[in-house]
Amino acid sequence: MLDDFKHILKKPILLISLLAIAMIPAIYTSIFLGSMWDPYDSMDQLKIDVVNEDEGAELDGEEINLGRDLVDELKDNDEFEWQFTDMEKAGRELGHGEVYAVVKIPADASEKAANLLKPEAENIDIEIRTNPGYNFLGSVMGSSAGKAIKDEVSLSVTKLYTETLVENLSDVKTNNEDLLDALAEMQTGVDELIEGSEAVESGLMEMDNGVNRSMGELSEGNRQVTDGLYEMNKNLAAMESQVPPQMAGQLDGFSAGLDELIAGNEAVQQGIDQVGPGVSEGAGELAEGSRSMTEGLTELDEGLNEMITEVEEGLAEFDGLELTDDNAGFIADPITVSETEVTEIENYGQTFAPFIVAVSLFLGCIAFSVLYPLNRSQDNYRNAFTMTVSKTMLLITHALISTGILFAVLKFGFELEIAEPGQFYLIMLLWTLAALMVIAVLVALLGNVGKFIAVILLILQLSSSAGTFPIQTAGGLYQTLHPVLPMSYAVTAMREVIFDFEAVLTTHSTFVYLAVIIGVTIGLFSLINILKFRFRKFENITREMSRIEY
Repeated sequence: MLDDFKHILKKPILLISLLAIAMIPAIYTSIFLGSMWDPYDSMDQLKIDVVNEDEGAELDGEEINLGRDLVDELKDNDEFEWQFTDMEKAGRELGHGEVYAVVKIPADASEKAANLLKPEAENIDIEIRTNPGYNFLGSVMGSSAGKAIKDEVSLSVTKLYTETLVENLSDVKTNNEDLLDALAEMQTGVDELIEGSEAVESGLMEMDNGVNRSMGELSEGNRQVTDGLYEMNKNLAAMESQVPPQMAGQLDGFSAGLDELIAGNEAVQQGIDQVGPGVSEGAGELAEGSRSMTEGLTELDEGLNEMITEVEEGLAEFDGLELTDDNAGFIADPITVSETEVTEIENYGQTFAPFIVAVSLFLGCIAFSVLYPLNRSQDNYRNAFTMTVSKTMLLITHALISTGILFAVLKFGFELEIAEPGQFYLIMLLWTLAALMVIAVLVALLGNVGKFIAVILLILQLSSSAGTFPIQTAGGLYQTLHPVLPMSYAVTAMREVIFDFEAVLTTHSTFVYLAVIIGVTIGLFSLINILKFRFRKFENITREMSRIEY
């Protein structure tokens, strides 16, 4: 029953070799996984050259320099190892692989930023250079650093203009409030003039009963009205700089109206001054002129009411608006992203471990088939049953030793956090047994050709198990093979028990699939051994295909 174990014990070198083979998965995983255990924690050692050629510019009378501000920010940023240099040195270092990206801020960066609201507006050209031929992933990281700089510059420019816009809106609000106050004062003056004009008209109507007695009072009253109109015209001229463009036409109309009222009132004054013995006859004409002036003042008062209403409506648009630098910052950068991870990971190696483990165990199985003669002659066994049992027990022993060593390295060497360690080990064991039995069947049937096929199987599974990139990024062939080949199940199941989640290819499905593979291959292995004992020619053919082992 244990003929293979007896054979191994008689050959110490073979025993030592098999123990070494059992360590291959642990050695492979330690070296490979150790080299990429936590690369993102060392990104601060990735060198990025920043070339700042910005010469600065002026915006609204203030000096701006986007490049200088960016450099100051990057000096306090430890995400990468930022180096500030000139373009000649940066290009040389990029070509030699000493840096992974070069980011250039052009000389006209600030000038273009200052001209964004002018007819000659242009985009700011930030140049990012990488060397993917030297290290593709390094260049991807370097490119992402350059794009982060681009986003930072864009945000700075947006904030700059937003703050200016908010400040201008605040000024508009203040000017409108001042304008409203001035219009209210003017309206009060117009109301007083209307009262004065009405008094003049009333006096003229009473002139028939006492013209000479009222002439002095009438003249003084009319003169006061004229002075008031002059004062109002002066106020209108002072308001021209505060009135919004859409109201400028109305203001010009008021000014023209005042000029006509002043001219008319002066004519009335001349008439009063020229009144003599025949004043009574001209009183009616004077009263009519005063009435016209009153009507003009009334129209002016109504116009002022309309202007006040429009200004109040404009100010109402600012109600509830907080025009501060803080609000400008929110407008420039309004979005905050809340990112939630449904699984907790310690580092990159923790997510990559299942793939490396599956590959290393399959490699160990191929190495075992190369070192140990799985096609030993039937002459070394009593019958097909003992032959099958002996070889199967040897394969199980190898699986237990290799997976045990690898599990210890992962758990205690790398301190890999595993949510379900028992299930994790069981998946490793079933995966190893399935791989060993498949290889054993191939070798028992085809000899060295079977080993070649086993290598092809490994290559196909490397490409279709979604161990590195999502399977959706692979070609159509690999997406088709993904749900068929067992490594896809093993890798996914190990991820599930490490991070405690359930994927499309569930852990339960993996247990069933691997168990079926083991059961079927043990059956096939038994059938091949039976054929070898019953048909000597079949035995000779397999020996011939595996003659390198003898």
